[in-house]
Amino acid sequence: MSSLSSRGRLTTVAAVASVLSVLPLFDITVTRDWIVAATIAVVFVAGTGYILRRVDVPGVLVPVAQLAVLVLWLGVLVASDVAMLGFIPTTDWATRLVDVFREGVDVTNAYVAPVPVPRGILLLLVGGAGLVALLVDAIAVWLRRVPLAGVPLAACYAVTASVLVDGLDWYWFIPPAAGFLALLVSEGRTRVAGWGRSATPSAAHSGIPETDSLARNGRRVGAVALAVAVAVPGLAPVLTEGLLGPGQGGGNGGGQTIRTDNPIVDLQRNLQRRENVEVLRYRSSADEPNYIRIVTLDVFDGEEWKTSDRPVPDSVENGLPWPQGLQEAEYPVVDYDIRVTENLSSSWLPLPYPTQAIDIEGDWRYHAETLDVVTNSGDVRAREYSARSLAPEPTVEALRSAGSPNSAVESSLDLPEELPEMVTDLADEVTEGATDDFSRAAALQEWFRGPSGGFVYDIEAQPGHSATALEDFLTERRGYCEQFAATMAIMARYLGIPSRVAVGFTPGDYQGDATWLVRAHDMHAWPELYFEGLGWVRFEPTPASRSGAAPDWTVVPSADDPNTPAPDPSQPSTQPSLSAPDVPREDDTAGGTTLPGDEPPSQWPLVLLGVLAAAALIAAPSLYARFGRELRWRQAGDDPALTAEAAWADLRETVREAGLPWDPAATPRAAARALAESASLGQEDRALLDHLVGAIEQARYARQAQPVESLRADTALVRRSITRSADMTQRIRALLVPTRLRDAAAAANQTLLDGFDWLDATSERLRESALAVGRRRP
Repeated sequence: MSSLSSRGRLTTVAAVASVLSVLPLFDITVTRDWIVAATIAVVFVAGTGYILRRVDVPGVLVPVAQLAVLVLWLGVLVASDVAMLGFIPTTDWATRLVDVFREGVDVTNAYVAPVPVPRGILLLLVGGAGLVALLVDAIAVWLRRVPLAGVPLAACYAVTASVLVDGLDWYWFIPPAAGFLALLVSEGRTRVAGWGRSATPSAAHSGIPETDSLARNGRRVGAVALAVAVAVPGLAPVLTEGLLGPGQGGGNGGGQTIRTDNPIVDLQRNLQRRENVEVLRYRSSADEPNYIRIVTLDVFDGEEWKTSDRPVPDSVENGLPWPQGLQEAEYPVVDYDIRVTENLSSSWLPLPYPTQAIDIEGDWRYHAETLDVVTNSGDVRAREYSARSLAPEPTVEALRSAGSPNSAVESSLDLPEELPEMVTDLADEVTEGATDDFSRAAALQEWFRGPSGGFVYDIEAQPGHSATALEDFLTERRGYCEQFAATMAIMARYLGIPSRVAVGFTPGDYQGDATWLVRAHDMHAWPELYFEGLGWVRFEPTPASRSGAAPDWTVVPSADDPNTPAPDPSQPSTQPSLSAPDVPREDDTAGGTTLPGDEPPSQWPLVLLGVLAAAALIAAPSLYARFGRELRWRQAGDDPALTAEAAWADLRETVREAGLPWDPAATPRAAARALAESASLGQEDRALLDHLVGAIEQARYARQAQPVESLRADTALVRRSITRSADMTQRIRALLVPTRLRDAAAAANQTLLDGFDWLDATSERLRESALAVGRRRP
């Protein structure tokens, strides 16, 4: 068998194994047609490697070329419209790749499996498959360390197993395991074929060559698979769930507790997405729009707003409880017919507040304090249901005369022990002179919305509610609904007003026939403040450019409080405008929401950080080798024999890194003669080399080794001359993969193989012992 055909077979098997290894990802994606693009990526990577090795391109450059081809293919998938001739990179092409990659990362943080496959996820899937193929090709075909190829082949299986809350079905292990086994067998047969037919006892017994080799490989595959199965779930980080994913159940039956991670992180992604997809439609019996709420965030831990741990023992079948804090009386009732599209996947049920009755199929349960409705065994996607909601109409007078909050809402005043002084000082300053909770809340809202605060709605602002994020928001006065809602709720709690943050949608666009259409860009956050007798009341601190006019019950009439501005007279109606006006999107403004004179943030810090990270990654192997040499000399100390051996070890490593022959069985004098010829050393270098040979011979053969002056310095000079004799490719390889690193990897691999051999031998001895015992029995 020629080396060319052997290499071609191994390349092909490595590519097939790579494709098989990504199949478990089917279990975390809604559609599976991405496998076509992923397979093409694998073919490109494998084909590039085969062709370049066939024309004798230096091995260290092949992965670089494969990576370049993979990136070009990703560009064809997501950025062909901004590339020359559809594939030649441009500046916009690179920017598009970065943007799409970020989109994919955001989707992984926001959705729970199975996830849709927009272009961001497609980029991650295809890029991941290509990287797996690149690593497998480099390890198995270039380095010929086939057992180590099991690590990248197990990557996709490990990722899928760590993402799925309920675990991964056992049969998804079969494709990557089959690919790994095929790779081992192919490599094993290639090696054995060079020696002829196997003469092992198993072969003599069965007549099948390579039986022992195949059995050993099978056992080793099983051992590696077992290690991965045990270690990965404990070591791999589980991706947190976002807004549009189900919570985790804390048990079964009536006492279960559902916990969902912070959903507010989903806001910016939906507001920035290019595709303003339809989310839901609702029809109102009152022919009036309303905010549609998904979930309420009632805990602030100093870093983020999130949901509390909530017992949800009761089903919605028998109706929902009376809204917390709302005085029992007759209120208008509005019926809603709601139809959710395929684009919204959530365990939370979108509803108007405060809903009192729901007609929906499935096991849906409510949280009494918030009236949030959630399921632990289903999804709202493509559902149709009806809801009946109260329509209380609070007034300024009623809010102003509300009594003190009762003890049931004390937890809605909880704040971390230390808030930034800027937050508390501004809250005191803005509400100075206000004599009741409502006046303080209205003053805060007007400060965020009006000219006195100087705030600007900016969808590109950094999210977050930590102390630093709050100070940045209050200093720069730029943000989107998340920052406005979260900051007002924090200030309200500081002022003694119970508060929380609601996440949902603005009313959407009127479609006629009492129907409204809600899209992804309508996602919104707003604070709800508690007033005794009126319950939880919606306020709107987000500027009017996004949210329209504030609810009329939240604005203090100018006649009552001359210090508080009246509603903007330019508004067409005194009624609250519930439809959010159009906000410029990234695709409309070619770069997000910006104002005249604003400059986008410089990308140079990120570029510099990336360059430094790449430099550190490249320098790490050589630093490891240098540290090893330094440690060797330190351990030698002043011992003449040990220092001579350290010098000889340095020389040996340098010769191998230069790609020169080194015979470990040769005497020092013979090795030096061969080295002087192969490296074309000059007279001075030969004299230094003779000096080193004398030191190592004395250390090994003399009764008592004597100290050798300037041994380390002379060794360094010889090593420098040998390094200069190597070509550039060899120098790059020595930099990236120094001899010391290769020796350490080979030693680790040999230790692993020795362990497997010991297990094989032990099992064989145990089997023979058992057979012998059985034969002795009558």
